[in-house]
Amino acid sequence: MAMNESQLKTALKEAVASVYVLYGEESYLVEQYTRLIAKQAVGDPDDAFNMHRFDGQTITPEQLEEAVEALPLMAERTCVTVRDMDLAAHAERLAEILQQMPDTCVLVFWQMTVQPDKKKGWTTVFAEVEKRGCVVNFARKTPADVVKLLVGGAKRRGCTLAADDARLMVEQAGNDLNLLLCELDKLVALADGGAITREMIERMGTKNLEARVFDLSKAILQGRAKQAYELLHQLFVQREDPVPVLAVLSNAYADVYRAKIAMIGGATAESLAADIKSYKGKEFRLRNAARDAGRMSVEALRESLAILAQADNDMKFGRQDLRTLLEQTVSRLIARAQLG
Repeated sequence: MAMNESQLKTALKEAVASVYVLYGEESYLVEQYTRLIAKQAVGDPDDAFNMHRFDGQTITPEQLEEAVEALPLMAERTCVTVRDMDLAAHAERLAEILQQMPDTCVLVFWQMTVQPDKKKGWTTVFAEVEKRGCVVNFARKTPADVVKLLVGGAKRRGCTLAADDARLMVEQAGNDLNLLLCELDKLVALADGGAITREMIERMGTKNLEARVFDLSKAILQGRAKQAYELLHQLFVQREDPVPVLAVLSNAYADVYRAKIAMIGGATAESLAADIKSYKGKEFRLRNAARDAGRMSVEALRESLAILAQADNDMKFGRQDLRTLLEQTVSRLIARAQLG
């Protein structure tokens, strides 16, 4: 049957199924549940006799069939895991293998980069899997879910982490669980059994491009020219492409403009998230934008957006050096912000 993570967690407490397909945006969870299923199937995931791991890009259906039919050695079951196999490309042959699955094997297809699409082959394989096992889509967790996971993860590691500070980690690094849990391990080591503080996160935490450009936009909006140029220089040192930097900067200004209009209309910035789908799970962007919206007038923000639109057009169709164009755009935005 088709399941989500919560349903899979409950099902695994009772028994392990014959076959699984695990896929979705949360690659960290795909990998973790593959390990959990393997452990439940054979006890020791390092069992050289009964644990068989394959690369889906190189294994043939014939090799898979041979592995599935291999008898367990001094154990109840074998476990076969296959990473990133294009199931649609071998749909008919895989359907035959699944129809003849022995009770002595647990088969797990785990998709890290090769993801299902609407091709008929995927639906054919899924239909066969669901007759005797589970298809699980690990959808992207919401920021609120990630915050809970980080707070709980810190506690299990012997440290404390406030929800607001966990939220800052998500704002800075994004909500990719692989990256965030690496960040958590780093901060736990720094805290050494104590509290993971906001100062630690701001000083030592990794920032994605969106967070770094947000810092740039904040400096520009507040007219802090020296800091803005320093942040821009850091982006160049880190070899960031000017095109996505301009795109993120434009989005930051659009956030501020929308927050400003909402505030003038008597609405809260967060209420926009209910009306604009792109903000779902990213409400913090509107909260941050609302803090920056007070200093500049609507007219100033409109003029700034026009500057950014012209820069975007010049980057696409002009002949000017992109780095120079970005520097000039930032300079024009600072000058406009300083006028108020």
